[in-house]
Amino acid sequence: MTFGPLTFLEPLSLLGLLVLPIIWWVLKITPPRPKEQIFPPLRLLYDLKKEEETPQSTPPWLLLFRLLMGALLALALAKPILFSAKETGNKPIVMIIDNGWAAAENWALVEREAAAIIKQAVSDNRSVAFAPTIQKFGNEAIKFAPAKTALEQIRKLNPLPLDAKRDDLAKRLSADIVSGADVIWLSDGLDYGYASALADSLKSADQLNIYLPTSETAPIYPGAISETAEGFRVIWKRADTNSLRTVDIVAFGGRGQVLGRAKASFTAKAQSTDSAFSLPAELRNRVARIQAEGIGSAATTLLLDDSWGRPLVGLLNGSDANVQPLLSEWLYIEKALSPVADIYKGDLDQLVAVSPSVIIMSDRARTISPELTKYVENGGMLVRFAGDKLAKRADPLVPVDLRYGGRDLGGALAWETPQGLAPFAPDSPFYGLSIREDIKVKKQIMARPGSQTDARTWARLTDGSPIVTSGKFGLGRIVLFHVTAGPEWSDLPLSGLYVNMLKRILPLARPNVTTTTSKGTGDWTPQRTLDGFGRLGTPPITATPIANADFAKTVPSLEHPPGLYQQGTRRAALNTVNAGNTYELIKTENMNRQVYGKRTPQSLSGILLAIVALMLAFDVLLSLLASGRLGTSLRAVGSSAAILLAIVIFALVPAQNSHAQSASVQDRYSVDALDLRLAYIITGDERTDQMSEDGLYGLITELNRRTTIEPVGVRGIDLETDNLEYYPFLYWPVPRTQKPLSDAVARKLNQYMATGGTLVLDTRDADRMRLLGAEVHPGLAVLSKQLEIPKLGHPPFDHVITKTFFLIQQYPGRFAEGKIWVEADQRGSARDGVSSVIIGGNDWASAWAKDKKGRAIAVLENEIPRQREMAYRFGINLAMYTLAGNYKSDQVHAATLVKRLGTLDENAPPSTQPKPKIIIEEDKP
Repeated sequence: MTFGPLTFLEPLSLLGLLVLPIIWWVLKITPPRPKEQIFPPLRLLYDLKKEEETPQSTPPWLLLFRLLMGALLALALAKPILFSAKETGNKPIVMIIDNGWAAAENWALVEREAAAIIKQAVSDNRSVAFAPTIQKFGNEAIKFAPAKTALEQIRKLNPLPLDAKRDDLAKRLSADIVSGADVIWLSDGLDYGYASALADSLKSADQLNIYLPTSETAPIYPGAISETAEGFRVIWKRADTNSLRTVDIVAFGGRGQVLGRAKASFTAKAQSTDSAFSLPAELRNRVARIQAEGIGSAATTLLLDDSWGRPLVGLLNGSDANVQPLLSEWLYIEKALSPVADIYKGDLDQLVAVSPSVIIMSDRARTISPELTKYVENGGMLVRFAGDKLAKRADPLVPVDLRYGGRDLGGALAWETPQGLAPFAPDSPFYGLSIREDIKVKKQIMARPGSQTDARTWARLTDGSPIVTSGKFGLGRIVLFHVTAGPEWSDLPLSGLYVNMLKRILPLARPNVTTTTSKGTGDWTPQRTLDGFGRLGTPPITATPIANADFAKTVPSLEHPPGLYQQGTRRAALNTVNAGNTYELIKTENMNRQVYGKRTPQSLSGILLAIVALMLAFDVLLSLLASGRLGTSLRAVGSSAAILLAIVIFALVPAQNSHAQSASVQDRYSVDALDLRLAYIITGDERTDQMSEDGLYGLITELNRRTTIEPVGVRGIDLETDNLEYYPFLYWPVPRTQKPLSDAVARKLNQYMATGGTLVLDTRDADRMRLLGAEVHPGLAVLSKQLEIPKLGHPPFDHVITKTFFLIQQYPGRFAEGKIWVEADQRGSARDGVSSVIIGGNDWASAWAKDKKGRAIAVLENEIPRQREMAYRFGINLAMYTLAGNYKSDQVHAATLVKRLGTLDENAPPSTQPKPKIIIEEDKP
């Protein structure tokens, strides 16, 4: 019930105001307590009066005082909440919600804010037009509806891995809808280029309120990713530069294992920063995705594809086919590159056809071909080595001008001694590599001196002459070693430095062109796509293949969501944000700015109860005065008032914050000790906690329908304050961003497990495990350091949990293929055979979840027949298992017991029946 900015959460308590006339009548007919006085009979006769006297009653001022106290008590029990005036009104509301990728990080706040506003609209009897910026199915008309309808819509809405389509929304918003309405825009803070167009379409609104994320939680998104000599680096960008911010960036392998970590630190006013990873080439080539830790957004999940893996290096066949293998120049190159690259040998036509990252050409394979020139000009890298052929005649595919003829060092007719390598310059990709003194160069191709040569030199001899040069050639690059690929001219190929130099060159090449070139055939089919929170899953029904020729220019959409696409054996990634995109903040002129999470409605219950208690204390004082029980001196009255006031103040100081908790928590757990309830651990994420509650509610309905177990409700557990001992198991949807537990909470959980409780840890990532393989769940890794988790294993086919009520061999939830882990030791005598920990990733709550009408809430992956039914069966077995222990464990050994007892013949006389074998503990089957 709402009166302007004042809302009553318990309006039925206002019926207490109807009692005020009764209080008035009772007080009116009840006189004050008579004074005690010595009875003097003669004195009464002396003062005897003949006229009638009216009996004395409660003074009017005291009567009004008590009526006011009763009215305030009724108001306090109605739990009044005072909102700011701008959140209330009587005009219709147009609610615009940005539901693109940028809203994902703050989605819980967006939902909470929207729900609070809509609930207020329900109280105000206002209609709401619900307008998400991305419509999932076509351009649905925007129209006003009862606020309760909008409340259902917001609960079904999820962020999508796309830019907010505000231009489409501006076209769909008619002037009739906006005119005179209160517009509330729950924005993600970014301008994708059409924010002004949407703002213009809202000018006729009576009031325009825009909600923005804080600077600390404003969206970030990736830019370009590039390989470096030490590993690789990723550019990260943001639009809101008003705060310092540091984000942990994690590189994951194809199986989900963590390969590296780096930090992206934004300084004040900085729009971009980078995260630099130092990884050897072997690990760098195994990176499958890069993700900002703790930010569940499609944009902060950067997928890598075949263009990122092991580089393809082509070795150009030459005229050394008759050379012994151990004397071939290719021997040294292959040994150096085979650990970090895929090597392909062939003639020029074959190499150009597969388009490798690098083509390496030795002097024996020297060729001048238009195809090779075109390959380099189009972005390829050519690494070539000097030799007698190059020394004899000019060649256009060199990075610097050469002095043809060569330079001999240390021979019989040499004029100089062999030279060593000078330290690498800081701008060289070889900088930081150690150089051994025994590496000597006996012969080299000389470069003509000049400023261009100096700028293109990557390595020099101790006399300053270039030994490795490099330069741009069209879109590609040419690298020239001024010595042979083998040890004929130098000791370099015999050293580890040679290997490291080649490894440093590979990251500078373009990626393998094996994913989206015109050489491919067929369309690109979506295999795994991202949702708005950056989770890979099954493609939505709206996803369609992408034509091969269009893949490189495809912008993510409902038809082509970001994710991994397949063409035959090749895989390509379509990421949410293009590396070249840059976004700005929304301009909020002529808008009322508000920040998510800053709504602070004021509860008036505590204040009113304090006033009532104070009035009650003074009522007692006034009653004592009226009855003559207190002396009439001012000192006595003042002392009594001071004592009563002090008592009230000390009683009410903690009441405002803790009286509800201290009373309600104790009452709540006293009730839980009498009735069975299923419980889940509150994570702080509103969506996750709501799904846990709905899931256990759905499981309770099935338990009540099918079994004699009759839980009466669901309880959300706050680990810091709540008691755990009344619940047979605690369902815990462990987030990947799980923070370390306090010591007190860890002790409480360990005590709970030690005294018979079971933790059901659900990582909800079975789909992720199926795609990426085994990985350490970061949330479980945090918990395992503090909880006393026993040795775990997969339950055998005859485990008690497989037959406590239903006979099952799978443990499905929203996913069905994930396995579970239980205590490896099934004996568990101290716990009646019940595992203290059950771990899985099938997202059981989503499969169990029902709304109040008994309808399923979440969509399942449908990996097995009747998956939801099988999920309920597992849930029922789980409840039976944690409540009843090993009461069915004898069935596990039934076959063995029958075998030991022997086979009985019903037709044989009793004397001939075999006697049962007595089994003692030492007997073995």
